Amino acid sequence: MYKKRRGLMRICALASAVLAVGTFSACGGGNADAAKEASTASSIAGMAEKVAPSITARIEFLLDDAQQHPGSVSEQQQDILRRALDHDGVIPRGDYDAAWSRYQDCMAAKGYAKPVTGVFTDGLRSNVMHPYMEGWTKAQQSKFFEDDNSCKQLEYLYVDEIYRANLGNPNQYTDMDTAVVDCLRRKNLVGKQYTLTQFKQEDEQYNDVAVKNFATDRYDDSGEAASKFSFDLKDPATVTCFIANGKDYYFREDTSPIWNPLNAPTP
Repeated sequence: MYKKRRGLMRICALASAVLAVGTFSACGGGNADAAKEASTASSIAGMAEKVAPSITARIEFLLDDAQQHPGSVSEQQQDILRRALDHDGVIPRGDYDAAWSRYQDCMAAKGYAKPVTGVFTDGLRSNVMHPYMEGWTKAQQSKFFEDDNSCKQLEYLYVDEIYRANLGNPNQYTDMDTAVVDCLRRKNLVGKQYTLTQFKQEDEQYNDVAVKNFATDRYDDSGEAASKFSFDLKDPATVTCFIANGKDYYFREDTSPIWNPLNAPTP
């Protein structure tokens, strides 16, 4: 029963992605699209908005935000960010893992089972978790989400953001697809002329097949759906580019760990 529900979530995610691509493709005329593609080929940075000028600038902003909201971000998490400033914004995996462990401990202290999630290339943890809430009251759900957000903010959220940025979005692009294309190009997984428009077209084709063939082709990284991309979706470097920029749903399997926060019996 739970697998069926998770499958429906997967279809919704893919359908949303298709709708987003469709909206993007419908805007503007042919000449405008051609000009945009040429601009992207020469310089993604010339047309994309950024969260911050650099990772270190982003860290400084996050530390300032923590100071403006005392108690919302632990000293341990702030210390990790300060150390990163002394190392060009880089957070080592040991600090990343430690922040995750403290988030787990925070949830355990509030009476929940420790969070679990998928772990991918370079130790990246999925931001998509599967808490089992069958039979919960609305009050229980509301308190759970409040507690989870509080613990993430306290121990893990900022560290996770910067760790991901170093691996997949060092240029701090706000648009997820732009960041993925930049990452693919920097890692030489596609040619320098590979464009954002091309990626969106391939992504739309992937989603069309994945939705149509969900029963046999879901989470497929090597079959009909994956073949719509002009790069290897299974390459560990590709996985990093996608996961670091929030595109977890391409790689989750039915065997993704299920988090049972209240240790309730599952079907």
